[in-house]
Amino acid sequence: MEQIYQVELKKVSVTPPALHHDGETVTILKDVSFSIYEGEWVTLLGRNGSGKSTLAKAVAGCRIPGATGSRSSRLQEAAEGKPLPIVLQHPEASLLGATPWEDVVLLLEQNGLQAETIAEEAERALSRAGLGERLWQPIETLSGGQKQLVAIAGCLAMRSPLLVLDEVTAMLETEAAAGVLEQVRQLHRTGVTVLWITQKLDEIEQGDRVAAMSGGRLVFDGTAEQWFDRAGAAENMRKNWIGEREAAGCGGAEKADVGSRAGLRFEPGKQGISCSGSEDGKLSMCERLGFAAPYAVQVAWELERLGVKLRPLPFTAEMLAEAVKRYGG
Repeated sequence: MEQIYQVELKKVSVTPPALHHDGETVTILKDVSFSIYEGEWVTLLGRNGSGKSTLAKAVAGCRIPGATGSRSSRLQEAAEGKPLPIVLQHPEASLLGATPWEDVVLLLEQNGLQAETIAEEAERALSRAGLGERLWQPIETLSGGQKQLVAIAGCLAMRSPLLVLDEVTAMLETEAAAGVLEQVRQLHRTGVTVLWITQKLDEIEQGDRVAAMSGGRLVFDGTAEQWFDRAGAAENMRKNWIGEREAAGCGGAEKADVGSRAGLRFEPGKQGISCSGSEDGKLSMCERLGFAAPYAVQVAWELERLGVKLRPLPFTAEMLAEAVKRYGG
């Protein structure tokens, strides 16, 4: 079955006219092509300043000064012609109502939905977000995680088929962050497409598509297992960004620039990639971009070093336990 994209970006670059560094203009997105398909969960990773939030705005259809390239969308939203809503780290900035119900109702009124359906839509969206018993609770008494869920409910009420969530767990305590993540996972299981932007690798689950930004470029786009895999890292990286550079007509110098920003060394004329400071280049994409792998992955790497190769590569505690059980059986 052919996959149906919901949003497609082609060769998008962003060079804000007012942003300069040492007298030179700064490009914060560089020739990024990126598609999101119906029903996907896409985990978008990147350090601060990598360009991931700007990419999220491009996906959402926001007007970005200095942007070039194209965006195609097959989304049908309640507020047609407007950008998709983005939920950010600090939901308080966008919460207007005194209660969750009032906040969602105000959002729908501002976006011109039919008055006779607004109350029902608000209650339905809040229930889907796990706040059915807190419709009338004062906003100021909600936890940080519950406030994030109110913001997410607003997106659902707007009938957004794609949730764009930009580091929504970054400022939350561990328990609250886990609660928000699980609620969004439940929404995804009902068919909602999710773009989940984070720096927390323990939020990745089996089946996720993982993309990574570095230096304004999309340097990885693949499966979660490929993201953590050491054995096939060089080939995965070569397919992910060298192929894209060649397709765009880029020469060896630009390829080397892309690689250096990701901590890589590319030598024109040679098939392969090595990591700066590494003799064998056997580092995962996770390591190459400076992320600390979850404990389960580190255990699997150590077992592999000792000759015990667990496949599929486990990256959660549950997957590790199951992989060890299969190996022993």
